[in-house]
Amino acid sequence: MNLDNTKFKNWALTSSLDPLIKELKTNSWGSTAGKAKIERIIAFLPHDKKAKYVQTMAYLQAQLQIRIGAIPANAVMTFETFRVMRGNYKGYKPTGESKIVPLDDQTAGSPGPSSFIHRHKLSWSSSDGLPVSLGQVRTREYVKFLSDTQARPFNAIQDPDREFYAPGTMGATGQTEGIDDHSTKLPALICYYPREAGVLQAEQKYQYSVDNGANWVDMDNGQFLLEKKVRQSGNDWVFSFKKTNWAPLNNKRFHFEVEYTIGPLPEYLPRTEGDYNKGMEFAGDIKQYARRVVSTG
Repeated sequence: MNLDNTKFKNWALTSSLDPLIKELKTNSWGSTAGKAKIERIIAFLPHDKKAKYVQTMAYLQAQLQIRIGAIPANAVMTFETFRVMRGNYKGYKPTGESKIVPLDDQTAGSPGPSSFIHRHKLSWSSSDGLPVSLGQVRTREYVKFLSDTQARPFNAIQDPDREFYAPGTMGATGQTEGIDDHSTKLPALICYYPREAGVLQAEQKYQYSVDNGANWVDMDNGQFLLEKKVRQSGNDWVFSFKKTNWAPLNNKRFHFEVEYTIGPLPEYLPRTEGDYNKGMEFAGDIKQYARRVVSTG
């Protein structure tokens, strides 16, 4: 360090490098876990500090075979906006007749829009304070439902994907935010009939990779729990969607929850998910469509 700064600690009693020096003195760098801890300490050093101690960083990189760089930090989830989709579906009566049914709340006789979209955004910063330091860091969203998405209280019109990544398994590089859409098709069409109470749960993780996708690590405060629920309230059946922070993995409080009245069973019903055409997306007012908005964050 004295090679980079001949006056290192000549005057100051403390330095932002103190945590790094302390960890190096433990000789933990001999283990994989120890190297990971050192890499994390370095990742949170300010960019200008790493630039100042460039020879020190180069030495540690060469001798310990560790990465010198930044990682995503300070992740924050927000609810951004509500949208609706208007499309149609091919419906059938029990007697076999079929027709195209509009899913457009602005069309008389339609059971409603095709989908409700709850658009969220996760934003994060660079651990060293410089966004360009994340230029080669990959980020992605990973969602895993804990049971069959089309099992009761839902049906075969519900989205079938049980596990997925966005924007794909390899994610994207150089990002500082990710759009997080949570959509649901019209509850009257995706809920099992006769109506039945039940819950579908999922785990959501935002992850990053510093080695081009070979290994993935969960972001700090990037874990959430998702819930789709059907319940009876008086004479009505209600569908709800809820998203919360996943404690203790993520203790940064977040709570989004909205309820929709499921409504009557349409005369013509789709038979498979393929009969459903979501259509196009439009701006909407969540209070116009929801039975109750419990929380938006």
